[in-house]
Amino acid sequence: MSLKQRIHEEITADGPMPFERFMELSLYDPEGGFFGSGKLRSAPAGDFLTSPEVSGLFGETLAVFVDSERSRVGEPFELVEVAAGSGSLLRPLLGVTPVPATAVEVSPAARSVLGNDVAVTDGPVALVVGADTTPKGFLAP
Repeated sequence: MSLKQRIHEEITADGPMPFERFMELSLYDPEGGFFGSGKLRSAPAGDFLTSPEVSGLFGETLAVFVDSERSRVGEPFELVEVAAGSGSLLRPLLGVTPVPATAVEVSPAARSVLGNDVAVTDGPVALVVGADTTPKGFLAP
């Protein structure tokens, strides 16, 4: 059954579908979601590129800010990147400023690449699937 058919059946059975549920299915469903199924989407041969995938300079530049914030905030300090994708931002950032980091990524294809990518850095990196598993005390804006 296609994702469209499953969405239709869920609406038929349960009534109106909240936008959050529709987006969850459309983006992350393992069988038909844009990010949940198939290949890595944010890659030169994929569907789009983000600035960090074009050049590592984006991550290296952001590392200067992270280092400044670490000095300002003090220890303990941990960087959390939500929607980390393939690690194209985190890898060069940690290469300049090795800090403890957590990468949050839902896409299985991106997590696979991310796990290989950040493994080459010196900083300890935890890889988690969703925002509900981020470090204790982490506050999202």
